[in-house]
Amino acid sequence: MILNTLRPMVLVAALGLGAMGAAVAAPYTTLDSEASSIAFGYSQMNVKMDGAFSEIKATDLTFDPAKPEEASVTIEVGLASIDAGYAEANDELKKDEWLQMAEHPIATFQSKRVESLGDGRYQVTGDLAIKGTTKEVSAPFTFTEQGEAGIFEGAFTFQRADFGIGEGQWKDFGIVANDVEIRFRIVARP
Repeated sequence: MILNTLRPMVLVAALGLGAMGAAVAAPYTTLDSEASSIAFGYSQMNVKMDGAFSEIKATDLTFDPAKPEEASVTIEVGLASIDAGYAEANDELKKDEWLQMAEHPIATFQSKRVESLGDGRYQVTGDLAIKGTTKEVSAPFTFTEQGEAGIFEGAFTFQRADFGIGEGQWKDFGIVANDVEIRFRIVARP
């Protein structure tokens, strides 16, 4: 009699624990844009400058820590949300010589593959599209879980000339360096 009563309770407990484990292992599929950030760094006349974008959204996001090779992400950045540190720079960047925002208001990164490098380190490779030009880039990143959030942090560098950013007199790398570093902290939730 006691054995017959315990069997259903053990089964319910096992199913309950299994469901809890499945909830923890859920893939991350939603970008928390308020908690996420994309910043950039560059050199102007040998002075290090920093800026950031405040408008970030994901049109695709799937990351399962148990299957990182199946991950995919498409991030869109509203270029008009740029803050290069001061108003004059922000106004200058809106011009066609720089970001041509009227014609190309969004920069996009779309992943092609994600590789695990071990110890919570990964590398994502994909297409970066800015100002009508698309180039493949790779970015190393770390992934950590904090409560219900998955946090992706990394950085990569690209050359602004590859995307036609800074045309005319601004092609001179002595004024504004060719290298632009992108730093990201993407916060995702299940």
